[in-house]
Amino acid sequence: MSRLVILGKSLGQSPAPMAPRVPLLPEESGTGNRLVDAFGRRLTYLRVSVTDRCNFRCTYCLPEDADFPFGDRAFLSPEEIEAIVGTLVGMGIRRVRLTGGEPLVRKDLLEIVRRLKALPGLENLALSTNGAGLDRLAPALREAGVDRVNISVDSLDPERFRAVTRRGDVEDVWRGVEAALAAGLDPVKLNAVLLADGGLEDAERLAALTLDRPLHVRFIEMMPTEVNHHLQPAGFLSADDARERLESRFGPLTPVEIGPRTGPAKAFRFPGAVGSVGFITPLSHTFCAECNRLRLTARGELRLCLFGDRVYPLRHLLAEPDPRAALESEILRVLQDKPAEHMLTQGNYGNLVSFMQIGG
Repeated sequence: MSRLVILGKSLGQSPAPMAPRVPLLPEESGTGNRLVDAFGRRLTYLRVSVTDRCNFRCTYCLPEDADFPFGDRAFLSPEEIEAIVGTLVGMGIRRVRLTGGEPLVRKDLLEIVRRLKALPGLENLALSTNGAGLDRLAPALREAGVDRVNISVDSLDPERFRAVTRRGDVEDVWRGVEAALAAGLDPVKLNAVLLADGGLEDAERLAALTLDRPLHVRFIEMMPTEVNHHLQPAGFLSADDARERLESRFGPLTPVEIGPRTGPAKAFRFPGAVGSVGFITPLSHTFCAECNRLRLTARGELRLCLFGDRVYPLRHLLAEPDPRAALESEILRVLQDKPAEHMLTQGNYGNLVSFMQIGG
């Protein structure tokens, strides 16, 4: 029996039922949004990986000896990203998040941001980053059109942070957090993967930030891939365990709305706190029935589910006489393959080798 099957049993889960068909609201059922899958889920959120390179080697994401072949730069150009994302926005996508790898390593990131921000119909443009170097780029990113930012901070302890990232400096990342706040990016969210070894202590320190700062911390259950599945189930820390620890330390959590809900995290606030905490629970409490997202890889492939078995090439369609029509036709065709749910609790993490491929 695989480790992941054991994980599923340890969570007390049996295979979940097919995702229910979600009724569309009247304003969602017309020509304004054509991105509706076979289960009635309306897709409005796109994550765009602009690179699969990263300057960290986080234990749960990349193997320690990960190497990026010199000269391998076959990523979508800013023009290609604009064309594919523009088509998806025209079909109903309203929110886009730029991810990696680490997006800040792309030297033309500001051009990508400017091109996407100008797309008619795009309501919000976000960025996910490990924060290294963000202190220098935050003002320019805000000026170019980034509205909000998520920064990965798994621990505030310098030694533990370096151990997890294998090369990161938490002081550098914290300067990026401060710069994002100063630049007016709103909200500024901190993403922390829950790691069993010391994770509860890390969660306490991160949650304490929300008491007197306008920061929004999101605790994420570690999702298995080919790179990290050896850490499961011994390395699994559930969001329920983290929440119990945090409430015992800071008091009861009350649900709160922090602007439009754009992802699976549900936000809560401690008594008298300025910021908020949230929990993303892909294993202990799956949220697939509410999935509203698609993913575009850095090499121009559409991924319908983070843990799906297939990717669908789109880049070649840009050479067609009418690329927009060709893209629309192919997207509508493959959209019906979007699965009802991931199969993580049954030990199947699809073809995802590591999160550097698509940014989670």
